[in-house]
Amino acid sequence: MPLKFCRLHAPELLIAFFALIILAAAFGDVGGEAGAFLTSALDVALFVILAMLVYLAGTRHPAFRWAAILWLLVLVAGLAAVAAGFGVIAILPAEALGAGEIDPETVDLDLAAGVALLLLGVLAVGAASLIGFSRRFRGWLAGYLPFDPDSLLHTVALVVILAMILIPPVPLLAAGVPPFLSEPFLDLLLESGDLLAETVTLNAYTLFWTLIGSFFIAGACVRRTGRETLERLGLVRPTGKQIVLAVAAALALVAAFHFIDPVLAALVGWLGLPVTDMEAVNLLFAGTLTLPGIVVASIAAGFGEEVSIRGLLQPRFGILLPALLFASLHAFQYSWDGLISVFLAGIIFAYIRRYTNTTTSAITHTVYDLVLFSMMLIGMSI
Repeated sequence: MPLKFCRLHAPELLIAFFALIILAAAFGDVGGEAGAFLTSALDVALFVILAMLVYLAGTRHPAFRWAAILWLLVLVAGLAAVAAGFGVIAILPAEALGAGEIDPETVDLDLAAGVALLLLGVLAVGAASLIGFSRRFRGWLAGYLPFDPDSLLHTVALVVILAMILIPPVPLLAAGVPPFLSEPFLDLLLESGDLLAETVTLNAYTLFWTLIGSFFIAGACVRRTGRETLERLGLVRPTGKQIVLAVAAALALVAAFHFIDPVLAALVGWLGLPVTDMEAVNLLFAGTLTLPGIVVASIAAGFGEEVSIRGLLQPRFGILLPALLFASLHAFQYSWDGLISVFLAGIIFAYIRRYTNTTTSAITHTVYDLVLFSMMLIGMSI
């Protein structure tokens, strides 16, 4: 009887479970490893709750439809607020952030205009992402993509994808520098000690929650069995040829981007756009650059991003939109040359996923990141 009850009420139980995680992480004052474990689940929890509300809208009561839409609007607003917050950190003078208050005498017209542009930009693109609610737009898009324009689940997913494509690059546009590479942000991390903190367990926790969240969003325990969920996500046992293909493709990508990245940087600089400061990138990843750190970070990024983007989204939203989302998720840490590079790599991963499976694309992504992190580690040790 308890097992039958859990299967019947899986969406409600998952909402309650992840809501408790949010409350515990936000207000429970949980420290240490337990606190880090719960905090790493926050982003995933928001999306799992959204998916469960959508599932309930189709099986329980129409009121859950409005609950799902309201939660979606809150999620988009939260993403916009986070982007605006990091953008403000990148724009404001470091001394103003260190003092904890802004001296009106230090605020000039250019600074005020930059903050205003940031806020207006975030608001505008956040509103633009809601075009996913338009049946006409979804119908047009469905002519090119294999998703159902009348599905609430696909509609909600489309709005989320558009928001996560459009919002993160706005701080880069407004500040002229990725927020995580800005001097004020790096100064804050250096002062707090978080920059050099051990990141191995945090990356492992993030991978765990990303995989768990992707499984539930794909319908595990709700409308699919475990095996069906694995098939839906493209997680299958790769063949020997596929493993060889993955490793070879990763090494080929490293070699190719060794020549492509300088060209992209030169082109972006010629256009007058900001180029990624690689010294700042190395500083940002300093806590990861140990042997265990680069192994766990590579696996976390390779499998976490491939399962959640290529495995979960690509079968319904094609190659282009997930690749744009993949690039946009890096907009806080790379300038335009880096984002183009990530986008191109995402396209390659997407085609590997299309013609093989998610496991193979994840191995490719993991080996690719492992080589790059290893090169950074060797460069720091020389």
